[in-house]
Amino acid sequence: MSAAIATDLRLLAGQLLMTGMPGTELDAATAQWLQQNGIRAVCLRAANVRDAAQLMRLNTDLRRALGPQALIALDLAGMPSTYPAWLPQPPGAMQLCAVGDAELANGTGAATARGLRALGINWLLAPLLNLDAAAAQAPGAAHAFGGDPLLAAAMAQAWTAGCQAEGVACCARLYLPQRSAGGPLPSVDKTRSQLEEHDFVPFRQAVAQTASMMSAHVAYPALDPRQPASLSHAVMHGLLRQQWGYGGVLLTPGIGAQGEHVGARALAAGTDMAMLADAAQLPAALDDVSAALASG
Repeated sequence: MSAAIATDLRLLAGQLLMTGMPGTELDAATAQWLQQNGIRAVCLRAANVRDAAQLMRLNTDLRRALGPQALIALDLAGMPSTYPAWLPQPPGAMQLCAVGDAELANGTGAATARGLRALGINWLLAPLLNLDAAAAQAPGAAHAFGGDPLLAAAMAQAWTAGCQAEGVACCARLYLPQRSAGGPLPSVDKTRSQLEEHDFVPFRQAVAQTASMMSAHVAYPALDPRQPASLSHAVMHGLLRQQWGYGGVLLTPGIGAQGEHVGARALAAGTDMAMLADAAQLPAALDDVSAALASG
């Protein structure tokens, strides 16, 4: 393989990965490395946020490094439950469902997006569509839309429409606490019909509208007895693409604890972009995905 082709493959690999980043500033060396490796998507969490001026400066620096098509995402589930006053408030999802007013939900989404755009954010990893009570009570999932599948779907749709109309892409997702390497994989032991009639209702409603969907590191034995959803071709391609007809961006949650060659495995399953919460894992993931692209 020529050096030029190898470089092109690495740049392509960079476009298929989203990375977290340490700290609240972007140093020159990191900016240059991101640029040279074709990275264009970054996910910000609580550790990256200090105040409005700092966040605007960080996002300006990221946009300069990543280019005009930079994707700068905010992980809603990675933020504290008590937000600082200057940060645009996420939806009071449970409250929106309690009121049941789609117009209010739409306006809340729009207001959230306007505030985030002013800070340099163009992708919000929300709404959270947990319906299972235990999962919805997990730390970081306080902004899920409740347990009624039809009501959650309607309110999440209205909120998403408002947010995306103001120029911030949304991501329909589950929230599950990040598991440690070697830890047990969560499993949803329901039949296919039970999943379709309850858990999957808000996601099916989101198919026609939401810019992106995030898979989860959770097993659905009724769909795939061997792989978690995030690495399952049966789920990512068979269910979401073929059966539901979803045409948006499919994203994994952080893949660092999911084993070897996980970036390439996620992409082979049908994911469009794999996330690495730990930026230190990015070089190895780039090597892995580049090699997979080279081998076809």
